[in-house]
Amino acid sequence: MAASLKQDYAKMLKAGADLVMISPDSLDEHRKYALALFHEELPYLYVSDGKLDIARRYGLIRKEEHPHGGFYYRSLWILNRDAMITHKSVPWEGNSNVEEYQKLFDLIDSERGEWRATCGLTETHKLHTS
Repeated sequence: MAASLKQDYAKMLKAGADLVMISPDSLDEHRKYALALFHEELPYLYVSDGKLDIARRYGLIRKEEHPHGGFYYRSLWILNRDAMITHKSVPWEGNSNVEEYQKLFDLIDSERGEWRATCGLTETHKLHTS
């Protein structure tokens, strides 16, 4: 998902939106991840929720561990300029579902994103969605 969001970040900005990534990973872990995958840092704001305060407050902790590891639900929250939540999707399946990923761009009145079939997909699914 990071690859898709990285490449589509300019489209979000053009639509007047911004992206904030919140994760239990530390800032250093996030930076190392980006450098290992892309040889540069990711362009959007990153917030570390290492103590899971945000996750607890917004119901983002899974009861069972995700197959790829972790107990933090991926989620999508869209806030308007007054910081009011206008859309939420918990869990958000934008990393494994092209329609769910494109819905993000529809909700912010943006041109469509260029979803990349990566994390969590089988080879068969990749062939049918590419």
